[in-house]
Amino acid sequence: MKTKTSTTLALIIAMTFLLSLTVTTPTVLAQPPGEQWYFKPSYVHYAPSGVPDFDQRQGGTYLWQDQFGAWSHCGPVAVANSLWWLDSEFEPNQMPPPQLVDGFPLVRAYGAWDDHSPQNLPWLVEHLAYLMDCDGKRTHMAHSGTNVHDMEAGLNHYLSWAGVNPIGDVNGDGVVNGTDVNVVNAAMGSVPGMFNWNMAADISPASMTYPPLADNVIDVNDLNLVTSNIGAMGLFYEHTIQMPTFEYVEHEVERCQDVVLLLGFWYLYPGGWYRENGHYVTVAGVDSPDFKIAISDPFLDAFETGLIMHGRIPIPHQHMPPEPPFIKHNDAAFVSQDIYNMLLLPPMPPCPGGTWALADYPGLPQGMFAVVEYAVITSPYVHDVAVTKIETCKDTGLPMPVISQKYTTHVNVTVLNEGDVAETFEVSALANSTKIGSTTVVGLLPGAVTTVSILWNTTGYQRCNYTLSAAAATVFGETHIADNTLNDGLIKVSVTGDTNADNKCNMRDIGDCCNAYGSAPGDQRWNTNANINDENHKVDMRDIGITCNNYGNQEP
Repeated sequence: MKTKTSTTLALIIAMTFLLSLTVTTPTVLAQPPGEQWYFKPSYVHYAPSGVPDFDQRQGGTYLWQDQFGAWSHCGPVAVANSLWWLDSEFEPNQMPPPQLVDGFPLVRAYGAWDDHSPQNLPWLVEHLAYLMDCDGKRTHMAHSGTNVHDMEAGLNHYLSWAGVNPIGDVNGDGVVNGTDVNVVNAAMGSVPGMFNWNMAADISPASMTYPPLADNVIDVNDLNLVTSNIGAMGLFYEHTIQMPTFEYVEHEVERCQDVVLLLGFWYLYPGGWYRENGHYVTVAGVDSPDFKIAISDPFLDAFETGLIMHGRIPIPHQHMPPEPPFIKHNDAAFVSQDIYNMLLLPPMPPCPGGTWALADYPGLPQGMFAVVEYAVITSPYVHDVAVTKIETCKDTGLPMPVISQKYTTHVNVTVLNEGDVAETFEVSALANSTKIGSTTVVGLLPGAVTTVSILWNTTGYQRCNYTLSAAAATVFGETHIADNTLNDGLIKVSVTGDTNADNKCNMRDIGDCCNAYGSAPGDQRWNTNANINDENHKVDMRDIGITCNNYGNQEP
């Protein structure tokens, strides 16, 4: 069985011949039929047709072919589709090129143009190709295409280089910790070809420099980069899944994760299975009930060229000869998102590559299947905290909550971690725009809820109505901040002893305290406004004494 790489040999050459038969655009489907389809969203800057559909049959500073003359850059091109779309998703300034706008660093401009200009694509692809050792460009170990684990390592190095993940993240989980130290130590002293060589650990200087450069040795420089960044966390994590099911891919796409698939072309013959070569594609959409998938294929524009019957071309376009290079799709508006049925392979004999395949993939001879071998998934960490509730000890007070000036009440703030990782952040309580106080929530786990109590001492506050609010500080990488702040109702700071919000202390207030004497929260006679001294959460002689001592006090 061949190494898990993408190669483009006789099979791909045959596909090239098929593609040369037509360059006309077929009837366009703005959207495949059926409401069950989910496509990755479009963005003005700049993925107006959803996931781009860049083509590997071109070149920038060199022709994107291997030593045999076959188009070999499907791996870096498929990842470029993903990164381009993610960068568009997080771009805060949604204005289309040619305006120079780059508010998110995942894709950077390599020249004097916008990061999403068609001019930028070849530079991005060649950067990725080097980091992923496509055709051995990095390690100088000759091979065709991109090994899936080299893709994983190169993608991690790129995320660190771009600044969205920390330098020193070796294993791609977006966090620098002891695991990264262990990976580097296990490969220490190795060079390409040695038994313990691990390109993922070769982060110095590859994850920091441009033009890209790797020294191809695991040494103390790599280890120092890890140890000096212990505890740092980034915005993304990468994970590679072998033999993913359709349900797994569907779930990841519908979560708006970016999914690149390695298709292995497996031939079933009487003696078993044989792998011919492989090819990377990017998932653009899924139809869950009907087990269909839409892909951006770096080599075949199968729907656009009439090789298959189903697909999606949101913006009609034509390719002008001569081609190659196929550069029309360098404008991310122009895509051919090709739709295939997903086929569950028979269990016997089991295919060593996977259990699912794309049915009727063009150009395959009888008995050969496009098997989904790996999914390389780039996922943004969701950093999202929210304030869900504000309470005070005075909330049930009638006709409104009242706190006596110079006395205290507790503002209880409930917060929720709606993200993927544990978060540490400050929670503040405010009266109108004045900060009452704050506290720090430490390591709140994903999905967890906690309530913190902030003491409000009203000494120095004017006697008037206040709107209480609470705010959770924006955590690193958080984009959904609308629910970080929550406003509560009104509460009155009044003259000492006032229990009914009439701005004076008289016999009615003393009566309120006497009627609630001995009560605590939950009792039928409980009156929170009569609990003037909010230290013990009950109405006792101290509260009655405070009211009597302030009898006749009123707002001037």
